[in-house]
Formats: sequence, C-alpha cells, structure tokens
Amino acid sequence: MSDLSNFNNIYANLAESAYNDRPNLFPYKSLYKPQRNILDSGESLKFDFSQDTTFKHSDGVESFVKGGKNLPNKGVVYLQPDKTLHAEPIKSTYSVPKVNGGYEQVPYDTLKTYQKGLLTDEKAGFNAYFVTDTAKLDETTRQTYLTIRGSDGASISTLNDWVSNDANFALTDAYIPQAKLANLALQEKIKELNAKAPDAVLNVTGHSLGTMVSAQAVAKLYQETA
Repeated sequence: MSDLSNFNNIYANLAESAYNDRPNLFPYKSLYKPQRNILDSGESLKFDFSQDTTFKHSDGVESFVKGGKNLPNKGVVYLQPDKTLHAEPIKSTYSVPKVNGGYEQVPYDTLKTYQKGLLTDEKAGFNAYFVTDTAKLDETTRQTYLTIRGSDGASISTLNDWVSNDANFALTDAYIPQAKLANLALQEKIKELNAKAPDAVLNVTGHSLGTMVSAQAVAKLYQETA
C-alpha cells in the first residue's frame, strides 16, 4: 500500500494505519516506547488525521501527507488497547520410542512466544485495531472503527497472509482463517458497544486482504443473526 497523499478519507486513513512503516501507524511493536506505555497502562492513544504529517520510512525515504478536511470528529481518533493481548507460548513435540514399538509424541516448550489476543494472532497473521471517537468507550461515543490489516510483504514469515488467506480465497472462495478471527472480534466488540456505548456505530475498514477479511467477517455475522 502506497502512502496516502492526504488524510481526507477516514476509512482509508485507518486502513493505512493498520500497517507497519506508515504515517500514524497503529501496530504496537512499531510504536515509540512512550506510546506503548500509554497502551500498556490501559489508556487509549490519540491520533489526529487533520494534521499534516512528514514521515521517514525504514528505507530512509520521507513522505509528506496533507492533513484531512471535513473528517468525523475533526480527524481525532483514539486507538484503544487490546487488554486480551498476551505472549502465547509456542509448543512443539518430539518423538520418543515406545517400549512395545512405534513412537509417541511428547510435548515441550520451545521457550518462544507469539502475540495473541482478540484483535491479534501473530501466528495466523491476523492484526486488527479498535478505534473510537472518544478517549474512553462510553455513552458519549458515537463512531467506532475496526480496521484490519491486509497482506504484509511476501516472505516466509507472512505465508499465512499469502497462502492460507489470499490464495485460499482466490482459488477456492473459502471462508478464510483470518475472517473467522475477525468475525469473533466483531461479535465481542458489538457486545462491548451494547454494554458501554449503545448509541455508537461500529464501522469496519481494511485494505487488500483486510478488505476480504472484513467482508467475509461481516457477511458471516449477518448470516449467523439472520
């Protein structure tokens, strides 16, 4: 995804922010430490898309994005922390010969972890972000957004994006794995809105694979409630 030339579309803004190495980015690992500290404390992180932004990419190239006009809430949104996010142990197995022949698989801890939560499953390649127009989700909240990241650059570490999801959808028209995770996230966020912000609207946005994931997740949601 190329950088936007301006921030005039809130849905495009949020879809772009779901990626790493972008202006106004949301991914936790790419945030500055003070920003991570805010989320770690349970508070939301403010972003203002009405402001002009100059951003230096990891390859050293600088980009300039013009601040948006006529945006909802004057371009201000709040990235909410995912309180379910945690480091999940990666387990594996090794084969041990049985006394009577054959082998059995014995589990062991690899001492490695991956990030997992309602909005993130690093192993599955799923990354989503919940954004609101108020610092806290409450009865004054009117607009909320679930933005879902699309495919990261093709590599061994992103095969889940390109094979299990992109290719799976293109070749078989299947209900892809990341869409199932997005559907669960939608269900939980709708419950949260009903409890804390009953007048709020939940918008869903994404780019590339994020669009397919969003469309399937929403369609499944309606199918389940029909």
